[in-house]
Amino acid sequence: MAEWSVSGLDADREVRRFHQLWLAADDDGLDGTVPAGVRNDFVPSQRPAPVPAGPAPAPGATLTNVPAPARHFTGRERLLAEIRAVLSGSNRMPLSLVGLGGVGKTQLALQYVARWAAEYDVLWWVPAEQPSQAIAALAALGDQLGISLSNDMRQIVRDVLAALEESALRWLLIYDNADQPEDLSTLLPAAGGQVLVTSRNYAWASAAGTPFSVGVFSRDESIAFMREWGVTAPADDCDTLAEQLGDLPLAVDQVCAMQTATGMPLADYLRLFAEHLDELLAAGLRPGSRTTTVATFVNVAAGRLRAESVAASQLLELLAFMAPSPVPIYLLHAGRGAEVTLPLGRSLYSSEELTRLALQLGRYGLAQVSSDGQQLQMHRLVQVMVRERLSEQEAYVRRLDVHRLLVEVNPKNPDDSRTWPQHSEIGPHLVTSDALRSPEMPAREAVLDQIRYLERIGDFEASAKLCRLAVDAWRADSELGPEHRLTTRATRHLANALRSLGSYNLSRNMIVDLLKVLRTSDAYGPDHPDTLQTANVLAFYLRLAGEYQKAFEEDRRRVEALRRLHGPEDVRTTEATGNLAVNLRLLGKPAAALEYDAALVSTLSRAVGAENERTLVAMRNQMWDLLGLGRFSDAVRSQPEHRGRRAASEIALVQQALAVALRKLGRVDAALRTAAANYRTCQSLNGPDHHLTLASIMTYANTLRAVGDAMGARRLATEALDRYRRLFGAENPLTLAASTNLAVALRALGQWREAYNIDELTYEQTSRILGPDHPHTLATAIGLANDLAHHHLQKDAVALGSATLKRLRQVRGDDHPETWACAANLALDQNSSRREPVERLTALLGPDHPEVAAALAGMRLECDIEPPPT
Repeated sequence: MAEWSVSGLDADREVRRFHQLWLAADDDGLDGTVPAGVRNDFVPSQRPAPVPAGPAPAPGATLTNVPAPARHFTGRERLLAEIRAVLSGSNRMPLSLVGLGGVGKTQLALQYVARWAAEYDVLWWVPAEQPSQAIAALAALGDQLGISLSNDMRQIVRDVLAALEESALRWLLIYDNADQPEDLSTLLPAAGGQVLVTSRNYAWASAAGTPFSVGVFSRDESIAFMREWGVTAPADDCDTLAEQLGDLPLAVDQVCAMQTATGMPLADYLRLFAEHLDELLAAGLRPGSRTTTVATFVNVAAGRLRAESVAASQLLELLAFMAPSPVPIYLLHAGRGAEVTLPLGRSLYSSEELTRLALQLGRYGLAQVSSDGQQLQMHRLVQVMVRERLSEQEAYVRRLDVHRLLVEVNPKNPDDSRTWPQHSEIGPHLVTSDALRSPEMPAREAVLDQIRYLERIGDFEASAKLCRLAVDAWRADSELGPEHRLTTRATRHLANALRSLGSYNLSRNMIVDLLKVLRTSDAYGPDHPDTLQTANVLAFYLRLAGEYQKAFEEDRRRVEALRRLHGPEDVRTTEATGNLAVNLRLLGKPAAALEYDAALVSTLSRAVGAENERTLVAMRNQMWDLLGLGRFSDAVRSQPEHRGRRAASEIALVQQALAVALRKLGRVDAALRTAAANYRTCQSLNGPDHHLTLASIMTYANTLRAVGDAMGARRLATEALDRYRRLFGAENPLTLAASTNLAVALRALGQWREAYNIDELTYEQTSRILGPDHPHTLATAIGLANDLAHHHLQKDAVALGSATLKRLRQVRGDDHPETWACAANLALDQNSSRREPVERLTALLGPDHPEVAAALAGMRLECDIEPPPT
């Protein structure tokens, strides 16, 4: 018989070693205390405590990324005073500045920040037109505050918001150019500091706590603004110009910039303005509208710019097809290798020349340029008017210039986090310029990279949205169609995003349909790399759905193809072989899985080394095999004494397995600390509804029961069961395992009737879905037999216990603790000796194990379920 037990001294040594390896880096109560909230006061749905923010800024210093305000600003004094009164008051609801484009909402917010910056410790500017931009900005704030990194950027944002809400820092977040309030509902802090929102969407007037409507200048403000710019024309001319401009701040600012740049007398400017206005009205524009005002100005200014510099004019047109967000000079310079229309294409090779062109645009008021000339931004109204001036052919060429520029600066490799800042920067421009419909394939491939980037940072909503646009456009494109590699890859990414958003069934159905297309397509076929990759994804979905045998067959076909195509030791083949073992574990065959995993560990250790990431994954899988075999101390010893190159998600899986092993070894206090840490890790990495987070909740619940906190165990198990049902359905094996574990917790609380009702249905469903010999079915049967015995249904309890013990000896064997736990319970029901079961449990678990003590005391033993990872 294999030796699975460890002496007390050996067990303590193992526990200390793994505490050092897996917990020392985490502040999880290693002094022996239980983390706050673990016991009966634990609220399952509450967010884990966020990582505390870093040290507050030094006295007099402000942590900020807010851009400098415009050089010229006047008026708005009453509005600024009202904003200050609200933000400095006791009401901590968001304040919104709502108004039409061009009325100066952003400049008003910047002016507020400039005047009262000294009142804050943290001032953070959040571009909010697209949720992904807001997420990136808040994550950047998290980096400054010392918030821990996560695979899920939305989780980082949740931690940032929680840290701000609980911080003593004085902070103000400015969400600029927000669109739909619901898009930002999860990105706004709920308490603690101040929030200012600017938006063209009047829905914010009712969504935010205090709305302010921002309108055009008063006539006095328009004239005062002109004087601030240095316009010295007679008051009547200034009044006439303000009238023609409709007192629109954007138009007044732009006219002042051009008049100052050219020195043209205001009377001459008024004449030119009238001439161009007549042209626009003849073209059908409505007189007096702000569109007419801006279009008139743009026609005058753009004409002057074109006469002065063709390259500057081309830069203006280029910016008109990009996002209305700041464009740094270095981004344009980085695109110097692109085939951009000359002479602008030559200017890209010189950052000094680009700065000069940017300043020309600024001089004519066509773009806002930073004080150092290294960043420029065009207002969306100006963009529209510049695009309207172009012919269809001119617009086609300039949009293509944007696509080529973005392709040149696209860093590709979205799985490499070092490329994420640049992907974040070019993403809005890819969307705004409609690169997914570009006539050139590299631009569409850049869109695919952007989709993957959004997926990798955890912004699954944005990834799914862009995926849908791409899939719809590429399927309908006569040059691409549903079978093109871009379309199929975008479809696979869409399925990934939907799965991460909790739409498991919809995601799975998409993969099933896609795989049918690929396998029957002349362009692909069953052995094509994309087909095999999609088959791998389908097998994962089948495992999540509990269709373990189908998943095994799918993976076996893939392994056979990869061995034939690439050989048995190719990385693709070995990874696929590992999936065969995953399926076997889920099928309740850990011994067969261990054969695969042990061979894989040996192969990979020789091929790539014992510390290679792929080898460590195989070792982790081997650990779960050993747990399934009841070889708990072997499972602990199977892990190397280093974290190696493990990713955070991989560490979490080992951490969960360690928590299970420690509990099974009877080291329940150490198991509790590890399970609590694992729950926080998974919640932070993956969010609340990820299948690995749910698994960590179940491990946590089982451990709470083991330390005597049955109430906490019931709350957590109920939480997990509800989420499993919602995400995977009532008859998914994961849901059924959670049901079994809840029933164990209910029995510990004396709620026998509720436990019996759960077990009776769960046993029938598990037997039907997984079969009568599956370990999960047998674990549920042990619990049901306990229910029957408690309700004095002795004959039924004996019959079920006898049948279960027979199956356990066949499935688990005589060296598994569950076999003898069942035998001990059956002896109670039969009123026979428990000597042999107790002796065997003692040999397997050690004399000091809690289960052995319970058996010696004549108590019934329980069997919970810890499903291995899918």
